[in-house]
Amino acid sequence: MEWGATQGDMEPLRRLLGDGAQANGAVDDLQSICSPSVRPAIPLAPFNRTAPLRILSRSSHHATLLPPPPSQRLMKMVGDWGRSMLPPEEVTVQGRRFQVQQQLGEGGFSYVFLAREVPDSRGVDVALKRMLIHEREQEDDALREMETMRRLDHPNLLPLILGEIEDEPHPPSTSYVIASPARTRPQGGAGGPRRCHMVFPAYPEGTALDRCVARPVAKAFTPTQLLGIGVQLCRGLEHVHALGIAHYDVKPGNVLLESVMDDGAERVGGFRAVLMDFGSARIRTRAVRTRQEALRVQELAERESTAPFRAPELWDCPSDAVVDGAPCDVWSLGCALFSLTAGGRSPFESATGETGGSLALAGRSGRYGWGESAERAYGTETRAAIDGLLSREASKRPDAVAARLALERAMTSASAERGATSSTVARE
Repeated sequence: MEWGATQGDMEPLRRLLGDGAQANGAVDDLQSICSPSVRPAIPLAPFNRTAPLRILSRSSHHATLLPPPPSQRLMKMVGDWGRSMLPPEEVTVQGRRFQVQQQLGEGGFSYVFLAREVPDSRGVDVALKRMLIHEREQEDDALREMETMRRLDHPNLLPLILGEIEDEPHPPSTSYVIASPARTRPQGGAGGPRRCHMVFPAYPEGTALDRCVARPVAKAFTPTQLLGIGVQLCRGLEHVHALGIAHYDVKPGNVLLESVMDDGAERVGGFRAVLMDFGSARIRTRAVRTRQEALRVQELAERESTAPFRAPELWDCPSDAVVDGAPCDVWSLGCALFSLTAGGRSPFESATGETGGSLALAGRSGRYGWGESAERAYGTETRAAIDGLLSREASKRPDAVAARLALERAMTSASAERGATSSTVARE
């Protein structure tokens, strides 16, 4: 068999994919792979993406090691073209049909899509989260997340519109599962992987982290906007903590934003902030009596609490204590607000970069400093209100109510300072 392809052989594929630069690049990649100057060694070994491709040169007949061919553009073009030829995927969740528009993101065993209900009578997009379930623990996590969200009802917490697990064959374990009075479990057969679908409102503007990294350091939010986000997140945490739940993973990437007009009563500062991702949420207080139980708390935190925003007591849990998730959330909120002034980096990421130490030691020490840009952009009261959330001792941190009041006082000062500055500029 002749191993090769000429320019003429590629013309049908060029006509099929179109005449754009990306299509031409993909065809060129395919032609280079099928170049008549080389042919595969015989027998042809199974393809391994990570290993070098061993081929025989026709001229030398000596084995030569070459890197894998540059086929990424080709694979993307063919994949995109194939998907465009298929009808949009439809997903049914609790009897309602949704048509997938595009993928928004992915992580681990989860994917998030932009979707729209079918038939589309309102023209409203939703976010569709898909979790692939291969193990009992993953199923328990999905059930716990849905049951937690069904208990929440607050404008600063992301609501769950619908949620369902397909083909669920067995009940969940009871460890750390938050009880729900309206517990419903789907019926299904046994065997094979399952998947969970959850439907939420869509927020096209994205997260606080998205806005932060897209703008210069300390210029993503004004002091009023920054403090307004903090006030709203405190309100949401007040509701969560009153239910005996803690979030355990408050961070900028879990804060959705929506631009709104500030009517004065809500004191939102120009953005509505909504806390999302309750997959890490757990019962608020946990008694620890042994070293083994303390290590379990640390292991759980390592898996579910993002390290730069993790409270000191979760890095080094005492062997005889009650771990309260509410102060952990307040600490994480302080780190999150700081990071919005520092290009998305928590105070302890910045401290680690300056000293070369470990993130765990930096967080447990509680020592950090504000950057020069942040000091110029945010007044003393704004920074002091955020500093107050970052006491190393959990017992000295304010609860969500006290934290909100402190941020509101700083917000009033920031608004007054902005008004005075505007008046001075107008007189000049």
